[in-house]
Amino acid sequence: MAFLDLAFDLPRAALATPAIGPVRATVSRIAPLERQVLHLAAADTRSSLNEPGRIARMLRWVFAVKTANRLADPRLEALRRFAVLARVHGDALPDAEVDRLIGAGFVREALAEICELVAALPRATA
Repeated sequence: MAFLDLAFDLPRAALATPAIGPVRATVSRIAPLERQVLHLAAADTRSSLNEPGRIARMLRWVFAVKTANRLADPRLEALRRFAVLARVHGDALPDAEVDRLIGAGFVREALAEICELVAALPRATA
């Protein structure tokens, strides 16, 4: 059996002032996995974007230099590539990279958020 305290008039008071949390103006378009890719890309250099030649592979093997691995998912690799270039070039990104990221399945509205997240990441020193 439930106890109903009529002195406080709780049901009407609860309906009069709805308990709604703060409303966000924007919704994040970047998933948590994609945010992790952005954090990984903070340590990558521009040279990690190019395919190494024979001599570069040999020098890396001789001197035991670790290189950044490419991501297996083409969509996440396009995001990593875009993040590295956004960190290096700032606002002057090549249009081909923007088109590549959009072709990978990202929407234009997410590009600004990606650039803001990349700018906010601490610079990794390698």
